[in-house]
Amino acid sequence: EWVGGWGINFNAGKAQAKVEDSKKLHQLITATGEYSVEAWVAPNNVVQEGPARIVSYSAGNTVRNFTLGQVQGDYRFFHRSTTTDANGAPALTTPNGSNVVQASLQHVVMTFDGINGRRLYVNGELVTPNDAIAPGNLSEWDNSYAFVLGSEISKQHAFRGVIRLVAVYNRALTA
Repeated sequence: EWVGGWGINFNAGKAQAKVEDSKKLHQLITATGEYSVEAWVAPNNVVQEGPARIVSYSAGNTVRNFTLGQVQGDYRFFHRSTTTDANGAPALTTPNGSNVVQASLQHVVMTFDGINGRRLYVNGELVTPNDAIAPGNLSEWDNSYAFVLGSEISKQHAFRGVIRLVAVYNRALTA
């Protein structure tokens, strides 16, 4: 449902683009080899599992180009590359037990580039300074996936909360 002051309240639903429209993401991002996904989110709670899918560019539960998800008090960044699998694993995760996720409005940004690899920022702070996985490149990306908010395209792993803004850039943003 729409919420006042802009945004969508997700309670086991999803908002999904057509595959044909989502191809633009593939085209623009693979052309530069880097990207950022910015989201203003307010999770309903810090006990969601799955991970609960906030933003995803995927084809189902086990294949994706990228996903921003929540597992309890941590954010997870799945990113498909030549150094990760088709599901984007292993995920880049906020430090275990740091309880970065709060049940309040947060600015979350995930970035990737071929030099720095994957990074996660929460409220302007880099929360994942060291990615153990080498950056690789985006040659494994698939253009037959769909862009989806609030769930997987299968309607599984639902995120419960409000998403106020999502923006995708074909460059890695700086802090």
